[in-house]
Parts: sequence; C-alpha cells; structure tokens
Amino acid sequence: MNKTESSQNSKGMLFTLKYEHQDCSYEILVNDIPVMVYFGLGGGFSLGKEINQYILKPGKQEIAIRLYPQKKDETSFDETINKTAKVKISVKKTTEPLSLLDKAEARGKGIQTEWEILTFETPKVETNTAYLEFKTSFNVIDKDISWKINGWNKSKDLKSEPDLRKQVDAFYTNFKNILESKKQEDYLKLLKTSIHEEALSKPWMGENFEKDLSNEILKYASEERNFIYPCQNAELKFYGNGKIVTLVCKDMLSYGYSPLISKTAKSAMPKVHTFYLYKPENSNELEIIR
Repeated sequence: MNKTESSQNSKGMLFTLKYEHQDCSYEILVNDIPVMVYFGLGGGFSLGKEINQYILKPGKQEIAIRLYPQKKDETSFDETINKTAKVKISVKKTTEPLSLLDKAEARGKGIQTEWEILTFETPKVETNTAYLEFKTSFNVIDKDISWKINGWNKSKDLKSEPDLRKQVDAFYTNFKNILESKKQEDYLKLLKTSIHEEALSKPWMGENFEKDLSNEILKYASEERNFIYPCQNAELKFYGNGKIVTLVCKDMLSYGYSPLISKTAKSAMPKVHTFYLYKPENSNELEIIR
C-alpha cells in the first residue's frame, strides 16, 4: 500500500460504478437498490455513479443487472430483448474525488489513486425473452469504509403493510404539492435523512458538505416549475428485500420512471423525481431514504 492510500483510508474510499449499454432498457441495482434506471431512446454512452451511500457495511456488495426490451419510439417497446443487447459495468475505488489533472500529476509521481475492483459484461442474449437478470458482486474491506449509516437496515417489511398503496400515493401527492408551492423547508425536511447519509458516506468532503447539499436543495425548491407528462397508470415496485418501495409509471411516454417529472425555466432538461421510501422500525410514517 502506498502512502496516499494509507493516509486516505482513515476517511474511507470513494466507490464509483461506471456503466454503458447497447440496445436495451435496464436497471442496475447495488444491494437491491436501483442506482441506474434506463427506459429511454438511444444508447451507447458511458456514465458513472458514486455509490458510497448504497454501501452500508464492509463485505460482499451485491450487484444485479436487469435487462428489458429496447424502446422503439416514444410510445412503444420491442417485444423481446435484442440479441445485441448488453450492459457493461466497472466498479472503481479512489482515495477521494480527483480532477483529471490531479490524477495525471499523481501518476507522474508514481502515486496510485484509483483501483478497479470489478468489471462485468452481461452475456450474449441467446433466447427470445422480455426479461433477463444477471448478478455479480465486489468486496469492500473494513479499512475502506469509515462511514456508519443505517440506510434501510433497521426498517419494516413494507410488503406486509396494510393500505400501503394509499400511503404511497398520499406521499407522492404531498411531495408534488410542496414543490409546486415552493415550500423550501418542507422539501428539505423530506430529503433530510437521504442528505445526511450521503454526507456521512463522503467524509473527505468536509464538515460543511451536508450544509452545502441542503442549501442546494433549498435553492432548487424555490424555483418556479411545471409538472409534465402526467402519469395515468403507476405501480408499486419493491426493493431492499421488501423494505423499500417506490412508484413507477407504466404509461408508454414515461414508462419505467417516476410519475413525477417537472421542468423549470432555468433548466433545459426535465427533472425526474425518483425517490425510495421506507419506514424506520420505530415509525409508521413513510420517509425518503434514497
């Protein structure tokens, strides 16, 4: 181990999942929580997602990749998964977020700042099917995770909750009303636990990181917005081994995404309001955990 890794391990490592896809719709889940969902048109691009907040403890971290048929146009999908469909992922750990220049300078000094710990590509599609799932995993050693977050560990099994759909619908309605009314503090309160755990999972960002995230949320909630693509048909989807629930739209135009999509005058791109709900073991109220 070099000096840089040793000194940074006191604050843990930054884990990033990079992904690219071809000719399919798909979900990527880390420890049974979606970190990437794609049901759009086109493909072939490569992106990354920081995943520290999905790692609750050291040890084996499960990844699932679910393939679905590709979207043909705005209102239809192929009937089966294309034989050329694939998703490729890699997981890397780094000592902290570094710019390309910082990485180049470190390499020039012989200092390693990045380690690839997993690569995986879905196998060739051999059958005519509308669904395929592949699983892989990576390991996190004790010294690489300094944060302590509960996540959805100590929470209720929502599949056995009575009237859950009614409760979830009410939460989504309230979420939408709060944003439409620009109730900044109420919006921040909804996201408080998620923000807190994200900040804890990135200790090198400093003690003001949670405050900075909160200020961004407050600023966002103050903007004038319109909700677009109203969803007529949404369904419950469970994750986290039944401890987490979300709503997913089944209308063809926004299929596979949250039923809440808004657009502000300041942004050219719509915002899909995706969140995952849970109930802490000592509570009867739904809360956002991610």
